[in-house]
Amino acid sequence: MSRKQLYFLVLFSLFLFGSPALTHQELRAQAPAAKPQSSSAKIPDLSGDWALDNKRGGIGQSISLSDPGGKLRGKETDIPYQPWALQKTLSEFPPTGPDARPDLTSDPYIAYCEPLGILRVYMYPARTRFVQTPDAVYVLHEQGEQFRVVRLNSKHPEDPDPQYWGDSIGWYENGDTLVIDSVGFNDRSWLDQLGHPHTDKLHVIERYKVVDSKTLELDATVDDPGAYTKPFPTHRNFTRPGVPFMQNPWVCSTRENEHHASELTAPAKPVAGEEVNGQIVK
Repeated sequence: MSRKQLYFLVLFSLFLFGSPALTHQELRAQAPAAKPQSSSAKIPDLSGDWALDNKRGGIGQSISLSDPGGKLRGKETDIPYQPWALQKTLSEFPPTGPDARPDLTSDPYIAYCEPLGILRVYMYPARTRFVQTPDAVYVLHEQGEQFRVVRLNSKHPEDPDPQYWGDSIGWYENGDTLVIDSVGFNDRSWLDQLGHPHTDKLHVIERYKVVDSKTLELDATVDDPGAYTKPFPTHRNFTRPGVPFMQNPWVCSTRENEHHASELTAPAKPVAGEEVNGQIVK
């Protein structure tokens, strides 16, 4: 078969069966090869504050697109678990959602005030601010007063130190989209509120598309060959908030968490004179 005949055979196969799903290796090869386009004549304006759009999907508990409310934790049709990752998810005690156990929660954010991470931070009713400069985009999160620096015209280091937020580089595409490529994570955070884990092999690609002056859409791809059998997508919608970005409204405090656990989620303590199991408490 000639090269020309092989070429048309491949095109015909794609027409009939569609493009195959990207493997971990193919997805990882895409982002570093993409050329930064921050020098483009048309750069999308993401600047200012954004909030999750409750009219188009709301906040959600799960990273799953098929089960954003978390009713099918461990049985989602779009999360390709490795066996250990499924077992790990089901062993966690979420602080919220259908399987919530705030009294026993193993949530690292609540237990240790550790950072939420790239995707889970968008599961709270808090605002996000983008600050664009020629060399970097600064993503400021009202939740926990955390931030990311996304370097433009840059590359990832060969061996990045594992971090909660990873190492992020970015570029602009099509005049309306900011692409953020992040690697170099540790394995301590959850991907969402329900305890979906990840490893230090996590690779996240985010595409923030400016639809209009009041609408921003995020399409993200989660690629973690250490926990999932193939990459999978997730999505969030944003709009302009009606209230300004605030300082210190969402601080994580171990002291406050301990107070909440002892006074609100722990079983109530009997008081003197109350009958418990047929006995009068003295």
